[in-house]
Amino acid sequence: MSPALRIGIVGAGLAGLAMALTASSAGATVEVFDAPATAPSKATHLHVTANLLRDLNSLGLADSCVRKGFPYKGMVVADVQGRAYCELASPRLAGEPLPPALGMVHGDLLGLLRQAAVDRGAKLHQGTTIVDALPDATLVTQAGERHPMDLAVLTNRPGSAGTLRSALVAWEPEALPQQWCQTLVPRPLALDRATLVLSHEYPKVLLVPVDTRRAGVAVMWNERSRPSTSDIRQVLAAQGGIVAPVARHWGATTPVTERPVRFGMQPGPWHAQRVLRIGPAALVLPPHFGQQAAQSVEDALVLGDLLRARLPHDELLHAFEARRLDRARRVLEITSQAARWNVRPDASTDLLALAERLVPLVARPA
Repeated sequence: MSPALRIGIVGAGLAGLAMALTASSAGATVEVFDAPATAPSKATHLHVTANLLRDLNSLGLADSCVRKGFPYKGMVVADVQGRAYCELASPRLAGEPLPPALGMVHGDLLGLLRQAAVDRGAKLHQGTTIVDALPDATLVTQAGERHPMDLAVLTNRPGSAGTLRSALVAWEPEALPQQWCQTLVPRPLALDRATLVLSHEYPKVLLVPVDTRRAGVAVMWNERSRPSTSDIRQVLAAQGGIVAPVARHWGATTPVTERPVRFGMQPGPWHAQRVLRIGPAALVLPPHFGQQAAQSVEDALVLGDLLRARLPHDELLHAFEARRLDRARRVLEITSQAARWNVRPDASTDLLALAERLVPLVARPA
């Protein structure tokens, strides 16, 4: 019997942990290297889209996610009084009895993936910074230690891994003068699904129930500078309606996560020799339609499926790109158009039409 393939994964976000789980399940020996000494805890929500829930079900985690989160049928676009302009319904891709979609705390999903990966035998190195991924898949730590692997998988967003070097061409995603400020607040009782609140006078607000007690809230600002806490609170309070209760809980000590809007895709192949980029290391998506997490987990599922086929190294990586690159480009095209329209609407602006293009694309597994 041939020895197990050794896979080294850089980054313990959704892509890295999902990759650790799928690779371990496929029989690989997996080590995950993450720079923070402890798992990060951010006050952010996650819109678990229909295609993400389907893939989490394939990983055996959907039921646990439903127990942790808040199931709903889809997203509604509404005015500040809660009156719906339109609904972006989610297809039921995970099958009965699972819901079409749900909201979750981002850290809760990370925790479920981390535990499942460890249970499958993956080894996590927290507090270990990788500074170089050599073409032969050797990972070099900041302390100078070398970890020889058969395949190195990079998952960190460009610019987030410090001075990490690799055989792949460096690239930077496009940045818009826009960011989302996120936190968690007590759930307004009337909030029973993801709701995008639009107003001609104020920034867009996204409300997502994440469990029976809490909701995630994201406020969009069309500028790069971070608004002050008082700015955010005043804007939310002035809108009234379903947004006003959120203002009472957005105080000076409220933990806020800023998410600048960036998007782009690794130019050329996602691999060079034995180094591969997946997730946000290869594809950065704006938050529109909740596809960054979905596409990251999809990368991991596809690569795990190919690992089980025991393909030769070069054939495996080319087969991965054949299944992922075109699909990723099409998702990027749709989501980046939505982001651009948020900054500068024009006569063709139609988010519902974009959603209708996206749904059949992601409805079938990669």
